[in-house]
Amino acid sequence: MRRPLEMLIIDDDIEYFDSLDVQAKKLQIILTHIDNLEEAKLFLKSDKSRKISGVILDVVCRESKDQEVSKSNFITAAIDFFTREKPTLPLVILTGVPDRYEDLSELYKGTKHVYDKGESPDKMLLFLRKEALELNRTEIIDKYKDIFEIVEEFFNTETEDDLINCLGSLNTSDKTQIKNNLACIRRLLEKICIELYKKKPDWVDEENIIEGNVKVKAIIKRLRQSNHVDPHTNYFTRAIYAVSSDYGAHDGTQNRKQEGSPVSKYTVHAAAYALLDLFLWFKEVVND
Repeated sequence: MRRPLEMLIIDDDIEYFDSLDVQAKKLQIILTHIDNLEEAKLFLKSDKSRKISGVILDVVCRESKDQEVSKSNFITAAIDFFTREKPTLPLVILTGVPDRYEDLSELYKGTKHVYDKGESPDKMLLFLRKEALELNRTEIIDKYKDIFEIVEEFFNTETEDDLINCLGSLNTSDKTQIKNNLACIRRLLEKICIELYKKKPDWVDEENIIEGNVKVKAIIKRLRQSNHVDPHTNYFTRAIYAVSSDYGAHDGTQNRKQEGSPVSKYTVHAAAYALLDLFLWFKEVVND
């Protein structure tokens, strides 16, 4: 079962939102309601906005929380902001004035979809749902739903973005991207170590987590010696560290036993899926 889609609506009509929210939930869409652009911008900078995959804009609304009267220039400011800051998000425009529907439809013809508040919202919601499901980000999160639930609970937006970028480019054979993916996997391994230290400080020596300098090899050794990891997890963790360090953080030439760079997209696949297993292990131990 897909996880619900989350979308943002900026509209100062609470009665309309309440009605729309009921219909949206039937389509597994969770709406976040904000009644002005200023607070919407702040929301979009927070971790709470990480799952937003669509935007609904009322054509007449408030630009700031202190503005007492809604104005029609809101829509221009809002569209400019989303075009600049969130260009990939599906976006639709709402109007509660029937006479303006035709004018707005003509004005935004070919660029934005305009809907009338007086009509059933199903067409609008289905359009947003279809567009959101076609977003690469949404597809990846849905495919690895169990992993991203862990990331959402324990990690920040940067971690989520790194993981999405890595999983979205597993099939490339471009050597530069392969190196970037392995470097990303190394960073994610370090993030798991940092969060493990926060949740299980007696498992990770503080000296191995100093000012962002994560001594992964020492942490792995300590976990193994203290029997905090099973053989399966220990093996995968050491493998992830080795390949992501040699060919992600470095170029593989530091090891004199190796000639050239034997890594391929399949190496990235193996390291990435081992990393996903490590996320599962992390959740298990911190919840124990």
